[in-house]
Amino acid sequence: MSRKRMQPDLDLTPLIDVLFMLILFFVMTASLLQGQISVRLPSGEGTALQGQPVILEILANGSFRYDGKEVDRGEMIARARQDDRTGREIVVAADRTVPYGRVTSLLEALRLEGVQDVGLALEGGGAP
Repeated sequence: MSRKRMQPDLDLTPLIDVLFMLILFFVMTASLLQGQISVRLPSGEGTALQGQPVILEILANGSFRYDGKEVDRGEMIARARQDDRTGREIVVAADRTVPYGRVTSLLEALRLEGVQDVGLALEGGGAP
């Protein structure tokens, strides 16, 4: 008489649940990391913006980032002009150690290119 060997019954539902939770964790983490600004902003009070603005960063070492991607000054100004024409809000976020003249120089270059509505990013909490 031959015996049939019993095959174990594997329930994959817990494995699928764990994988689904891991995927959600990584998607949420990636979406939160995209909105970070890598400069130390000066303190002050301002108004919150509606929607997702374009962030023009001036880093402490003098380099520029346009929405998180490193660019040169000319490319930043050209992209900002295009985004201004489409109606996106533009915000300049300069590190607090960047000289005032460098920030105003960028603002003047944007104005000369026709970009009229530019905001300055501030860290909330009042003056230092």
